[in-house]
Amino acid sequence: MARGTQPARERGRESESAFLREVVLRGPVTRREIAARIGLDPAQVSRIARRMIESGLLDERPEAPDEGAVRPGGRSRPLSVDPRGGQVLGILIAPTIETVALADLGRNVIASAEFQFEPVADAEGLVQRLAAECRRLTSAHPADPGRLLGGFVMVTAEVNPETGDVWEAPYMGWGAFPLRARLEGQLDLPMEVRMLSSTIGRAEALFGAARGRGDILSMLCGVGIGAAVLIDSRYVGPNRFPGGPIGRMTVIGEDGEAAMLDDVAGGVGILRRLLGERASVTPLSHIDLDLHDAIERDRAGDPRVAALMTGAGRGLGRLAAQHAQFVRPEIVLVSGPLAMSPSYMAGIRIALSESLTPPIEVAASRVTGAEGGMWSTCSMAVYEFLVERPLDLQPA
Repeated sequence: MARGTQPARERGRESESAFLREVVLRGPVTRREIAARIGLDPAQVSRIARRMIESGLLDERPEAPDEGAVRPGGRSRPLSVDPRGGQVLGILIAPTIETVALADLGRNVIASAEFQFEPVADAEGLVQRLAAECRRLTSAHPADPGRLLGGFVMVTAEVNPETGDVWEAPYMGWGAFPLRARLEGQLDLPMEVRMLSSTIGRAEALFGAARGRGDILSMLCGVGIGAAVLIDSRYVGPNRFPGGPIGRMTVIGEDGEAAMLDDVAGGVGILRRLLGERASVTPLSHIDLDLHDAIERDRAGDPRVAALMTGAGRGLGRLAAQHAQFVRPEIVLVSGPLAMSPSYMAGIRIALSESLTPPIEVAASRVTGAEGGMWSTCSMAVYEFLVERPLDLQPA
């Protein structure tokens, strides 16, 4: 449908979304700057700004003492999101850790909970525990009516982005599961559910280490390996790139032998080489502890662990280099606990530099544990419910 024939309400929603995107990503920012960036008439921008301020969603920066008087609502007065304008929930579901965080609209965590649910294969039980934690946090820190906007879930799984259903979560022992529907039923809130590796890349592109980069190869490296491709900062779906938990795919190791990617480059493979069969029979939670211990040994300079980490990183780097022969990313973003291993990161860089000229930048995501998980889920929750979805806010 041509823009001129769009219903006025739809055009207005598009304008509000573009306006809020500028404030969320670049604020404090003036009306004049917003108008220039999104191509709207300054009067339109001022009308949107007035509505958002009256609803309590945005705030204007006070005058500095040396600025002189600034007319309220003047086009030079910078706007930013008012943290007090609402709250969101951010939820991380991974094989070895679950987190729930309540944040304000400034992406500041108000309260949080971190736990390890056993058995993680009990999807229904996990949903009930997550919902209970959400209710506990929101009850202790209540928002004004209608100002708890919704929740954003990152899960180590392949996810249908339209329905929020999990297709498969092999590292957690799940098959198909209607995760979004279950959480919405428990909490009576709108929820968004996304795959962990793609969401990390998107959060870092919008707010973090990959900011300003459009084409990203996001690699999640922990006990197993996950991956996602983002083009123009948007996730490339499974019909075009078979991402998600990819650790069971077959790759060729440095010895020329075929093996699963998890064994070549994942934490489970590192631990099997380091600890022998004990690593393959202990519970997942114990494997996670062993992996973090190995990372600390690498950081402390243990030569044996460093060699194993470097070799595993090279294995992942070779896979990334193969991908880059077809779609060259601007950055390879590495998240998960193995991003904290200097030797693992060095191995990735070595493999990429051996295969590509000029080499691609490799960066560690801040999402390496619970705190980073809360940052990414809460950041994406604010973006989802301010920018991506229609707002229906009443005056504050």
